[in-house]
Parts: sequence; C-alpha cells; structure tokens
Amino acid sequence: MSSLTLDVIRQYAINRTLFTSSSVPEALGRLGFVQIDPITAPATAQDLILRHRVTGYRKGDVERAYPELAVEEAYFINHGYVSRELAAVLWSNKPLSASLQKMVEHEELMARVLQFAHDHDGEVLPKALNAHMGSKSIANAWGGQGQEGTHIVQRMHASGLLRIVRREKGVRVYGLPVAARVDVSAEVVVDAALDALVHVYAPLTQRSLTSMCRLLTSGRPDLKPAVQLALRRLDERFKGAEVDGVRWYWPRAEEASTDGAGAMNDVVRMLAPFDPLVWDRDRFEQFFGWSYKFEAYKPSHARQLGYYALPVLWRDACVGWANVSVADGVMSASLGYVKSKPREKAFRIALERELTDMAWFLGCARWTVQA
Repeated sequence: MSSLTLDVIRQYAINRTLFTSSSVPEALGRLGFVQIDPITAPATAQDLILRHRVTGYRKGDVERAYPELAVEEAYFINHGYVSRELAAVLWSNKPLSASLQKMVEHEELMARVLQFAHDHDGEVLPKALNAHMGSKSIANAWGGQGQEGTHIVQRMHASGLLRIVRREKGVRVYGLPVAARVDVSAEVVVDAALDALVHVYAPLTQRSLTSMCRLLTSGRPDLKPAVQLALRRLDERFKGAEVDGVRWYWPRAEEASTDGAGAMNDVVRMLAPFDPLVWDRDRFEQFFGWSYKFEAYKPSHARQLGYYALPVLWRDACVGWANVSVADGVMSASLGYVKSKPREKAFRIALERELTDMAWFLGCARWTVQA
C-alpha cells in the first residue's frame, strides 16, 4: 500500500472501468449500473457509456435490447439501468412517496391503474391511461402541469409497484413487476447499494461515497440511520488506503495497481458526462488537474466548454473536450484543449480513429472537424 500514488489510483480507475465486452448484457452485468439521461447530443448518456465497453455498439442498442434484458430502469443514486436483483432490494419496504400518499383516494387510483394494466396485456401507456381515466391536470415536480394518470404511474414505478417494460419513441411504457419486492432490512438495502456503488465507481474517496449516499437517501430518508452506520464501517467492508491525505476505497476482490494497463495504450476516447470515469467531478479534478463542467442547463453565453462537452481521454490523461453534432448524415466535432493539442503523431492517428468510430456509432457516413 505504501507504493500507491495518485497516478496509480488514476490508472487503476481507467483500467478497471474501460473494459471490452462482447454484448450489452455482459457490459451491463460488469458495470452494475448505467445512468440514463434523455439528452441526445449527439446520443444519450447510456449509449455513450456503453459504446466504449461493447464491441460493435450502435446508438440505441441498449433501448432495443432492454425488453429482453434482466435489468430494470430504476432510481438508484440517479435514474438508470440496474440489475433486477438490485432493483428488488432498492424497492424493499420502500414507503410510498409523500406526493403519492397525498393524492386523494390514492389507493383507489392505484387499483384502477393495476386493473388497467391487467386489461391491456400487462402494460400501461400513460397517454392511453389518461384518456381512460379522464385524468385531470395537476402540478408536476418541475412546477408545470401534468396529467394525474402519468403522475401516479411515475410514483408507482418509483415504489416498485410498476416497472418500465420498454419505450415507444422515447416514451416510457409501464407494466406489472416481474417479481415482487423482496422484504429485507434497511441495513441489507444499504449494504447492497454501497457494494454496487463501489463496484461501478471505484476507486472512490470517502467524501464521494458520503455524497453518493446523500443521493441514495434523498428518495429513501428511512435509510439514513443505516447509511450513517455503514459509513462508519467502510474499512471493514472494502479495501482502502490513504494517498496524499485522502482515503480511497475499492472492492476487496481487487488490487489497486496498474497491471493490465491496456487503457494506457495510444487510445483516444470521447467520454459521456456521466461515464463512471467522469461522474465524480471531485475525483475527475484530482485525476486530471482541471474542472469538468456539465453545462447543458446553463444559458449559452455562460458556457465555457459547450452544451454537451465530452471529456477527451488520451492514454491516462483528459486533455480536453469535444462537442459533437449530426446534420444531414454528417458528424461534426469541435475540440478544445486544456493546455494545447498533443503534438504526437500517435495522438492524431488515435483521434481520427475515435472520430471514425463515433461517426459509425451514430450512423454517419463521414465526419468533419470544425476549426
């Protein structure tokens, strides 16, 4: 452990997460959690995450495969794909949301939704449900107006009473759960959550794990006592070491080393804003020496990197960012660099290969780079 340095921790993080799988199910199984985000600039986060880890991956492959996968769309620390087993644990004894409890005659409404699902081959399309129920408009979580039927199926899904069976043109289609929620203690839920977080995001600092647990308990305040207890026992559950005054954790079955450093080869990767290597912004800055900012929700005049900037990883350094768009079947990329563009011929060759791969993934016949 005394030989550990931040460079070793960084290279370990890159090597363990940028693996290669032969299929979407294999990659999802190895990751354990893939965040879902609806923005498509140039593709959704889930597509951009999986393209680096599944050989021959094309935009939309995970959504097309989803109905046959043993995963669920569920809220973990964010909305994403989780294994069916983890979803069942996360939903265990989960209280109905406060908004669902406050709805007038919510039990009767939920019964009507479940009956609608039984009468329609086990599926609930919100638009059809709203028409059937004559749903009234109510305030939604974003301060706007939404239909009551849509609101209740969203809340029932959050509690594990419905599942997402597929999407039609991006719209969620709900259905009856494959299996009932398991009945386990809060301690078991928290242990499973921590194991999953460390598995997908390791190596993690103690501060990052604590922040992730706040996201976990934002929808499950009943878990707070168990979380506080678990955070005091991290050294018992995971391997760890202190590097430059910072405590790091990773799975007990792994060694923090640079063994098998394939990702250190001459490879360029344009990463998603929510890629496991990028998601933890504090760790990103520690690893790469600059602050990555996700600016899609900022006004254009306030953006420094761009609407949906993709960090550019070269070997084991993030040297800049790319903004990618598609128009008339042509992919266009603009690149910015933290310091200056790497001058090696190997970088130019690797960047061209990544741009070609990205264009193929997006279904574009050619690509251009903006000056």
